Amino acid sequence: MTAPSVTTSRLLLLGVLVAACKKEEVQEITIPTAAVSRRTIVLDATASGAIEPINVVEVKSKSSGQITQMTVETGSKISRGDLLVQLETRDVQNQFDQARADLNAAEARLQVSEAQKKRNDDLFGQRIITAQEHETAQLDYANAQAAVIRARTSLDLAQQRLDDATVRAPNSGTIIEKTVSLGQVITSATSGVGGGTTLLKMADLTKVRMRALFNETDIGQVTPGQQTTVTVDAFPDRPFRGTVEKIEPQAVIQQSVTMFPVLINLDNSEGLLKPGMNGEASVLVERRENVLAIPNDAIRTTREAPMLAGSMGLIPDSVSAAIQAQMQQFGGMGGGGRRGAQEQGLPNMGGPPRGMRMMPGDVDLPQQGGRPGGQGGAGRQAPQASEADCAKYRDALAKKPAVAKQLADLRQKMMDGQVDFAAMREQSTKLYAELGVDAMIARGCQGGGRPGGAPGAQAPNGGQGGGAAPAGGQAATGRQGGARPTQGGEFPTRVRTRTGVVFVVANGTYTPKVVRLGAANFDYTEVISGLNEGDQVALLATAAIQAARDSSNARFRQMTGGGMPGMQRQQGSTTTGGGTGGAGGAPGGGPPRQ
Repeated sequence: MTAPSVTTSRLLLLGVLVAACKKEEVQEITIPTAAVSRRTIVLDATASGAIEPINVVEVKSKSSGQITQMTVETGSKISRGDLLVQLETRDVQNQFDQARADLNAAEARLQVSEAQKKRNDDLFGQRIITAQEHETAQLDYANAQAAVIRARTSLDLAQQRLDDATVRAPNSGTIIEKTVSLGQVITSATSGVGGGTTLLKMADLTKVRMRALFNETDIGQVTPGQQTTVTVDAFPDRPFRGTVEKIEPQAVIQQSVTMFPVLINLDNSEGLLKPGMNGEASVLVERRENVLAIPNDAIRTTREAPMLAGSMGLIPDSVSAAIQAQMQQFGGMGGGGRRGAQEQGLPNMGGPPRGMRMMPGDVDLPQQGGRPGGQGGAGRQAPQASEADCAKYRDALAKKPAVAKQLADLRQKMMDGQVDFAAMREQSTKLYAELGVDAMIARGCQGGGRPGGAPGAQAPNGGQGGGAAPAGGQAATGRQGGARPTQGGEFPTRVRTRTGVVFVVANGTYTPKVVRLGAANFDYTEVISGLNEGDQVALLATAAIQAARDSSNARFRQMTGGGMPGMQRQQGSTTTGGGTGGAGGAPGGGPPRQ
């Protein structure tokens, strides 16, 4: 082969490699989407367990002997007083007959002794017998009376032994275990060594319970009296309703996992549940009806979102800037910081930019003069307001329901992201002036500035000044039930929320959006603010996998090409001509192709 042909072959091979690399670089991934829709989100704590009887009775006999009759088998349903086991009664019957004969003899002797005593009394009165003879007659009469009492006691004991030979049901229930058989000799439970022989085990199976082992991370959400749904393997499509009876204080450790037994009472009037059945218990912790929800796969933290930007054709720095701008718009990036977020009860999702204070709809107005996020913003305490001031404020709201409604609407707009913090603060101040109350006093009444921290002073979702209650006394709640009214309070309390980032898809374009999230289960998360029903959001599992793969490839190329100079020189020395180095094939041992 001539030199030109060799050169041509090398050029063709190089062209194929370059084309393959470009094809790999421009390979796009398909990111699925899902619509924001209304759902019912159920939060529950689940655990596995087994069905067991509530009260198991071990049936034993007080008498010893041989079993001559058994009328029940395992599974037999019995009522109180039914015959269960009959023992041999020959010995106890003979003892009973002898005791009865002894009683008859004692009673006869008593009659004779009584007649003799009467005669001796008459003779002693006539001074015919001596005093010693009279006393002897009285003693005989007393001994005859004692003999009758002993005979009656012996007869009663013999009757009890005879009755004990017949074992009857102590209460109604079902035979769940039979440990003896016909003809077997048993020992007495009262006199036998070891507590006697257990004949049967019975229990009332109309009410059973499940002993479920809950993980210690869920046990804090389980309390006695909670409603529970139990599903057993035998009836997977048939849920059984129950109630948490108690939580046992002693933990159970299985395979280094700490769990607590929880007893759940179940109604088993149909008799479907049997002792020993395995199943799963689900304790209802919270239920959110008809709320906006998105799949969990669509949610990322503020740290994760920029990493996925490249998979959607976005610039990471632009995504970070957009997220920070949205954070600033809805609460500021200054003085409060993470500490402020924790003070407001907003869990940090591990990704909010440093200094984030509040999220959309989570507006804090208990501040005294200052710009959002500045010295007068996040970290300041609400002004103190007396009970009289707060009573005056509530009266003003009741007298002007239209203004109260405007305040509530303003708060809703703030939660929806239609107005920013500064505009909301300015408008709410004007509305407070129209009410005839000082704005700082009103915010103090809502933001926890009242002495003693009265429950009624809780501000709606963090003390938003515009969240006043309408004239009817009902508090203005957050969007999609984002706030819940306090019991006996005028304003709703803050709901534990968190922040997240989703990518809204419109016309093939991905836009990062900061949202405020509420309750969540394994599949869906409640959206309190930041999205509208029908919005399309990207499901980011595929993008996350691609981003992880790209990051791994980049590290590998760096290690094999640019990150290890010694290896690069070694590779360069073994390459034909010595002019290329590293995996990237850059001339002169330069950095690899990115």
